Amino acid sequence: MHRVVKIGNKLIGKGHPTFIVVELGVCHEQNIELAKSFIQKAKDAGADAVKVEAFQADDFVLDRTMLHKYGTVNGQVEENYYELLKRLELNLDQIKELKEKADEAGILFFSTVHDKEDTDFFDDLGVCAYKIASVDMTHLPLIRHLAKKGKPVFMDTGAAYTGEIDAAIRAFEAEGFQDLIIMHNPMGYPAPTDKTDLKMIPAIQEAFEVPVGLSCHTPGFDMVIASTAMGSNVIEKPVTRDNSILSPEHIFAFLDTETNEYVSKVRNTEVSMGNRRRSHIPDTAHGRAKRRGIYIKNNLEKGHILREDDLLFRVPNIEIASLEIDKVVGSTLKESLNAKEPLKWIHID
Repeated sequence: MHRVVKIGNKLIGKGHPTFIVVELGVCHEQNIELAKSFIQKAKDAGADAVKVEAFQADDFVLDRTMLHKYGTVNGQVEENYYELLKRLELNLDQIKELKEKADEAGILFFSTVHDKEDTDFFDDLGVCAYKIASVDMTHLPLIRHLAKKGKPVFMDTGAAYTGEIDAAIRAFEAEGFQDLIIMHNPMGYPAPTDKTDLKMIPAIQEAFEVPVGLSCHTPGFDMVIASTAMGSNVIEKPVTRDNSILSPEHIFAFLDTETNEYVSKVRNTEVSMGNRRRSHIPDTAHGRAKRRGIYIKNNLEKGHILREDDLLFRVPNIEIASLEIDKVVGSTLKESLNAKEPLKWIHID
């Protein structure tokens, strides 16, 4: 049976609405007021949650000569990883402010965590869930610590093979933890369309019977729409004020002015999927009301044996549809009929 995970008052899984996350991530430009405006717009648009990134460069990176590549509107950029993270990080007081703003706005708030200290900080802050990055899905000490907290966990999978996803799920389950949501996040910043592999979403759902979502790393809303149509249980995408900012993730984020569009793309796609079978279609519906019925072409006398060339097929269908032609041809008129009169069952034997 497919698992359903509850976060706040929302249910995530098969048969429930797509859980929509606005990712504040690293696109806030260390501007706390800008980040707060993103939160309010997410709430106003009807998103379910906002997510932040919690890392402190001094604690995260030991080798300060490491380089990091990412895409921008000007192409690939490579820079020092430590220095990059220093200009992307938020301090803990700023994160507290964002949590307070989310609470005030009435929207769920959670964060990616990278170590036990992050996890404990956000646990004290009262977040509804945690997320772990794809690079940490093999970080067993963090998995065990998260499992003890008892709150739902979103897990990015990045470059993981199915066997590695299975191992991570088993690591959580070994701790008695069930509230896991797998996030398919295609490789690349941005992720090229031909490497997005959206078919992995239903494949993982069927293989592990857990909720599966998309962390969208592709510009525009095409992958958002496609993954929703394929049954993604969660959609997460970063937000920015300007796609041209030369910093990670801005190139594939949606503009804050597009927040309503982001949410409506998901909801409209859900509605458009409809049902597997049609039911209760009124006869006045266009596709039914304009179907052809059988009429008499010329005046005919009682006792006439009907041939197909005695008949007209016109709109609207009054009683006998053109589909019934084989039941009509060869029958005998029980009364005389005038040209263009609709044929009825009482007219024939």
